[in-house]
Amino acid sequence: MAANPHRNPGARADPSAPPDPDDDLYRLLGVMPAASAAEITRAYRAAMKRTHPDRQPAGRRAAAEEHAKRLNFAYATLSKPLARQGYDRTLRARVVQDELMGRYVGGFYVPQADGPHTDPVPPPRRPPTPAERRERELADRNALTSIVLVFGGLTLAVVALLLLWSVLGAVAGAVF
Repeated sequence: MAANPHRNPGARADPSAPPDPDDDLYRLLGVMPAASAAEITRAYRAAMKRTHPDRQPAGRRAAAEEHAKRLNFAYATLSKPLARQGYDRTLRARVVQDELMGRYVGGFYVPQADGPHTDPVPPPRRPPTPAERRERELADRNALTSIVLVFGGLTLAVVALLLLWSVLGAVAGAVF
């Protein structure tokens, strides 16, 4: 149940809710995705020492509190093995989705036009490396081979059924 700020002015939002879905929790803590639990704990403690709201001047305290909430959420997620596995799955799914969207759709580019008549140019794409070109050619060749085999097999099956039907029709006509 969400806290009602009108009844309790000191109530906070649900701390278990993720602060921002676009946050990379590993990057937020400054660790690699293969980091151990001890490395995550060390990184969390070091980050909290640097950015703890009590150590900040009054003008930066609100921003430090928000950053501390994000750090707490990152640590709470990455320190529990099951929660970390779930986060890793969603992170991998996001990476795969971004890769697919970038490859087949060209990615989503939201133009930031200054005026109504500005025609923004999307950012240039880098040319593929030779290894990426070879990998793409191999994937295309495998896809073409699969398509040819499937349609060839279906065509052969249809021809065999037509021949069987015509032979059975000829035999049935000769009998009657």
